Amino acid sequence: MQKILIIVLGAVLLGTAGIWTYDRLTKEKVSGALSIKKDDAKSLDVDIDFGAGSFLIEGGAKEWVDGNIDTNIKKWYPSVTYKNKKDIGYVKIQQKGTGLSILRKQRNNWKLQLTNEIPVRLDVEMGVSDSELDLAGIRLSHLSVDAGVGDTIINLDDDWQDSFDVELDLGVGGATIYLPKDIGVELVVDKGVGSIEAKDFISKGKGIYVNEAYGRSDTTIHVEVDVGVGGVKFLLGN
Repeated sequence: MQKILIIVLGAVLLGTAGIWTYDRLTKEKVSGALSIKKDDAKSLDVDIDFGAGSFLIEGGAKEWVDGNIDTNIKKWYPSVTYKNKKDIGYVKIQQKGTGLSILRKQRNNWKLQLTNEIPVRLDVEMGVSDSELDLAGIRLSHLSVDAGVGDTIINLDDDWQDSFDVELDLGVGGATIYLPKDIGVELVVDKGVGSIEAKDFISKGKGIYVNEAYGRSDTTIHVEVDVGVGGVKFLLGN
């Protein structure tokens, strides 16, 4: 809870302080393609730090990572690094500056695609944003999402071939999480003042929920969720 209050207070203070500096930043469109080329990596470790704006991640990249950045604040254009160490490709995409401001004319839109070809360990941290993580098709080996302030959609409804763990830290705002019906899912929920909806799941007590496929399928998704301020819906696919 203390972390959530710090995020909200920081957003307000930085937004107020940022107003008088806005005219010093470029107001022209800053955009461009982003790409990390394929190499001989056998898996990827992807770390994404997004500050404020609109954010989309999906699969289907032709390279390891493809994408497009559209912002009118030059200092927010992300830094991108990549290194291959012992057949693991380490990707770091980080928004420059804090990204926590409340400026009426700000624009910061990221659309990123990740490869479907090799396993991906994905770690996403967001500040003030409306975000969609459409992760179906990506070969996830682990997922960690730290959502700050805003609405978040995470799609994990897919025919997963390998089990993996998910860690979700949901801050202030609403979240909708789509999960598969025919693959075992276990939810372990730590609820603060927020609310949860998991009507298609079976409650095992003490914040633990499972779907009907849990314990019956060869593949299992284990999800640990920390719910902050707001509501989260867990929905099963068809």
